Amino acid sequence: MSSYGDPKPGDVIDGRYQLIEEIGRGGHGLVFKAHDQDKSTDVALKILNQNVSDDPQYTVRLWREAQSLGALWGQSVVQVYGFGTDANGFVYLAMELLHGDTLSNHLSDLELFGDRMSTFSVLEAIDPVARALHTAHTKGIIHRDVKPANIILLYPEVGGGTRLMDFGLAKVQGSMALTQAGMVAGSPSYIAPEIWRAQPFDHRIDVYSLAAVVYRALAGHPPFSGDSLVDILMAATMGPRPRVHHLRPELPEEIDGWLERALAVDVGKRYPYISSMWNELIRLVMSGAGPSADKAREAFSLPS
Repeated sequence: MSSYGDPKPGDVIDGRYQLIEEIGRGGHGLVFKAHDQDKSTDVALKILNQNVSDDPQYTVRLWREAQSLGALWGQSVVQVYGFGTDANGFVYLAMELLHGDTLSNHLSDLELFGDRMSTFSVLEAIDPVARALHTAHTKGIIHRDVKPANIILLYPEVGGGTRLMDFGLAKVQGSMALTQAGMVAGSPSYIAPEIWRAQPFDHRIDVYSLAAVVYRALAGHPPFSGDSLVDILMAATMGPRPRVHHLRPELPEEIDGWLERALAVDVGKRYPYISSMWNELIRLVMSGAGPSADKAREAFSLPS
């Protein structure tokens, strides 16, 4: 392990990226706004913590994130500029610097005042994420951590749009497993039942998680909650599926059947693909009533 201290504003990483300010941190690393001195532009630089950078699995995980994002650029995921290790042992990933807010913060701000996103706004915000996940799955990439905090809504002044973030837990088909037996990867309110049960999984865990995000946006709270992880686990794996029609009467009653299938405990009863799940939701919104249905009919088209 390098004895070099934690990175701080003013440091230059790999002789190129000058750190400006910390903009995020997690259990395994920090994210800085940094200036790329070679290209005279600002970037987001994710740097592994010194206490994990010598653990090969975390370096591989960051590399996989770089590979996944690179393979999906153009599909509403954050753009990757570079990956490397500098002379001081810092393992880093240089990415597009986004100017926006997380869907999680956006929803929390609305819910603070008892408000929720319109159904059309939900479609508009999450459609790019659904498309990115569909493409990821066709390339053998499973995100594994789809949640509101990993969805960025770009500010209108920079053109708007949506970006899907953080492929740090992504599983790439044919690659070795990085999560140890007994460990649960993901965020509790959006984890598919098969993950809780430590069962084999495939891309349908992303189908479940995206449906849980949709529910949160429509209902104003996650589909399953509780005072402890055990409570959430029990609700997600054994409890009744949530309903939303009573909260969103502008949607047809079939929306509750959509949730029943999209959040099915039995993987075989779940929508088989992101595309089939998402197209069915668009159809339901289009068949509803009110301004959101009108806007959806104008903005979206479905395969015949």
